[in-house]
Amino acid sequence: MRSRYSGYDKQYKIDTPFNYVLLLGISLFFWLAGYIGSVGYPVQSDASATPLWRLVCRILPDKTITYLVGIWLTVGGAFLIHRANYVLAIIREKTLMPFFLYILFISSNPGFFPLNSTSPAIFCLILAFYQLFTSYHDSGAVRNSFNSAFFIGAGSLFWVHILWFLPICWWGMYNFKVLSLRTFLASLTGVGVIYWFLLGWCVWHLDYTPFTQSFALLPAPGFPLASTLRLTDWIYVLYAAFLVLISIVHIFLHEHEDSLRTRQYLYFLILFFIASFCLFLLYQQSSDEFLGIICMPFSILLSHFFTVKMGKKMFRLYYVLLFFFIVLSLMRSPWISLLHMVI
Repeated sequence: MRSRYSGYDKQYKIDTPFNYVLLLGISLFFWLAGYIGSVGYPVQSDASATPLWRLVCRILPDKTITYLVGIWLTVGGAFLIHRANYVLAIIREKTLMPFFLYILFISSNPGFFPLNSTSPAIFCLILAFYQLFTSYHDSGAVRNSFNSAFFIGAGSLFWVHILWFLPICWWGMYNFKVLSLRTFLASLTGVGVIYWFLLGWCVWHLDYTPFTQSFALLPAPGFPLASTLRLTDWIYVLYAAFLVLISIVHIFLHEHEDSLRTRQYLYFLILFFIASFCLFLLYQQSSDEFLGIICMPFSILLSHFFTVKMGKKMFRLYYVLLFFFIVLSLMRSPWISLLHMVI
């Protein structure tokens, strides 16, 4: 029988229907405020946008449909995270916390409204890592390696910077004991298939711009924290980093209480978060997109911290931290002005 964390007390469980309804209600409030204030609408592409994402921005019909698509992609991404956590038992306690926390993190950031290029790309990234996780200690993981890289390549058609996570995928293959010459070549083939079809499309139309422009966007780093983030943004980002830090410290201090398989998954998510955060600091044009990617490991790591350790102090800490997170979110423009409109 697996050991449990000290302070385990079901009387103070956080993953309860009341908490789920609370998180969902807060998320719906942000979506309602964003819809009333037309936050992020019309959806526009910038210099870092891929040709496919620019096409998506042009064909979105109206405000209502655009927001419904954004909600569907947010809930869909949350469901994929929940499915991965449930099937692979990343958190040993059965919980819906990653599902609702992911929705909250996406909903509370105006930079994600109503959707951005990472909205479809994160589907592909979650699917890629799900394929990677299921290949754990599998000697015949060539297909999983191909699928992981294929989904990353498909996601890069919407948001090219997702290709930076391919080395993270290779590290995961090594960490899960499936990295070999065959699996490495399979991963290269998975990405290559996507861009082979893209090149064929370019040859057919005698226009190589979609192929060359995508790769040209990769080496364009900047330093957004030094120029574009305001004080409230600084506090928001550092507070989120603090929440993950306490989750990471807790994992390392109690790593013996999780199975080896679970620890490997959690270590991968920690590296994934660190890599995403570093890329967020480096890319000025895509800082909001990388924050959207960060929400994926953020929701699981934080859920692990608050789910496996229960007790009166942890119960109170959760609601205190949630309260400050909501306050910080409301302090960021444009939520303050929209708050008056909704009320």
